[in-house]
This record gives sequence, structure tokens and C-alpha cells, in this order.
Amino acid sequence: MKLHPTLYHANTSWQASEFTASVPLTFSGVVDAALYHLTTLWLFTKSDFMTTMIPISIFAIVAAPLTSIHNLPHLVFWLWVHLLGFNTSNQTASLEDETNKPDRPLPSGRITLSSAIILRWTLMPICWALSLAYSKEAMFSSMALSLFTTLYNECRGSGAHFVTRYALNGLGFAAFEAGTTFVAKDDKSCLDNAGWLAIFLSASIFATTIFAQDFRDVVGDKLINRDTIPLRFGNPSRTFLLAGVVAWSIGLSCIWEIDRYSAVAFTMLGSYAGARFVRYTTIEEDRKSYFYYNIWVSVAHILPGYWRLFCAT
Repeated sequence: MKLHPTLYHANTSWQASEFTASVPLTFSGVVDAALYHLTTLWLFTKSDFMTTMIPISIFAIVAAPLTSIHNLPHLVFWLWVHLLGFNTSNQTASLEDETNKPDRPLPSGRITLSSAIILRWTLMPICWALSLAYSKEAMFSSMALSLFTTLYNECRGSGAHFVTRYALNGLGFAAFEAGTTFVAKDDKSCLDNAGWLAIFLSASIFATTIFAQDFRDVVGDKLINRDTIPLRFGNPSRTFLLAGVVAWSIGLSCIWEIDRYSAVAFTMLGSYAGARFVRYTTIEEDRKSYFYYNIWVSVAHILPGYWRLFCAT
């Protein structure tokens, strides 16, 4: 979706360019400017730490598996830079932030739309080069993520049809997870069968249940005519989500061969997270329910580690 720069607060006194120009070229001024720009980058990704950074970091640690603590900062940095790349693309291609998330850099006026677009396309080759420094397989994951990001945002795949939206969500998460998992390994050029299975299952979970995030955003999504499951199907979609989360809880418990008591606890967690969406239907409660959904996703990402620890021979 193409936007006009005037859709954001382009005349605010706190644009990055004006901030930089107003600060004297002293050491403290340089530090202040650097902190300002770093904060702007942080704000592009702040809202996705619980939904992306934590679950995928956990996933990579157990799917790789992580055998050296020295790889941990590398996987976290790789993931954050790529999340920044995705979010700058997403936040320059959508109107919803003015309604749903006004504290983000564009609607709050910290950066102009034109500057954000330059940042978005500059980050793409930076991500590829960073990935190539680890392995060509990590670079292929980065390039795949760039493709899915462009299809999702600039090519309007996020709103054209709900099937396309959620399929691209699943593929995008698969690319995130593959790249992060490669970086987490000592041998950054290959994954075993369990690692690939974990990526496939995780991508499938996201493709079929990630519409949990859309209940809290229905106002902004309706404003831009985005086709989401909550808007298309209304309240019945809440029951769909509950059924999907419970089904995945049972299925993953069987696939990863977790013990009976852990399986019951995991299924109860999923049932609680899903049931909250059915029982509580306000925007504020949907935000809380989405928090519990992400806890469930994070636990689901630990299950391959359980299998490696107790079941793999």
C-alpha cells in the first residue's frame, strides 16, 4: 500500500533530521544524537520482543541446538537486525500505526516517511552481508525473508486476502527461524532432520493461529480494509482459535513425545490462552490474551529441546 508522507507527522519538531541539525557538534551532542537514533531503531522493534525476539530465540537455542554460549549474542543480534528490516518495511507500508500504535517512530514523528523508506531498503543488503559472514545458508534464509517481507508489505500480501496473509506469516517466520538457527549452531551450514521438522511445525503453527494478534488490531485493520480472520468471520473466529491451539497442543505433545503430565500441562496452557479470546472480547482483554498466546508459543518452541534431551537416541 503506497502512502503519502503527509499521512504521518512530517512537520513535527522532533524529526530525526531536525534533531541532528539542532545539536551542537560536541561530544555530548554526538552522544545525544546517537542515543536518539538508536532509540528510534529500538522503537521500530519494541512491540515485537515478546512476539518475535523471545519465541524465536528460544526456538533457535533448542532447535540448533545451542552448544556454545558464545553463539547466543550472535543469534540475538542477527534476529534483531532482521526484525528491524521487516518492521521498517511493515511500518512504512501501513496506515494502521496511527490508530493502533501511535508511539512508533513514524506516527510519533521521530523519523520522516522518506527517511524510513531509505532505512528499510538500506537494511536489506546489510542483512544479507551480515548473514553471509556466518554462512551462505544463513544468507539464503535472509534473502528468503527479504522476499517474503516484500510480498507481505510492499506487494500488499498482508491485506489482499486472509489466506495469503497468514501463509506469508508462516513462511516469514520459517525464514526467521531458519536463519537464527543456522547462526546458533557451531556448524552454520546445516541443520539436522529434527531442526527442519521444528521449523516446519513452527511455521505451520504461525500460519494457522497467528490471527490471534489481529483481534487487538481490528480498529486499524478495518480502517485500511485489511482482510483478517477476525474481521471476516467475527466472533466465531475466536472459537476457531481456541480449537486450533488445543489441537496443536495435543499434536505437538505427540510429535515431540513429551511425557503425559507435561502434555496435560501444555494442553491446559493452550486451552487457557485460547479460552481467554472466547471469554473476554474487548480490545484491552485481547491484548492480554495475546500475551498468554505468546507464552504458549514460547513453550511450544521448547518442545524440540525436550525431545533432544529425553527422546533422541
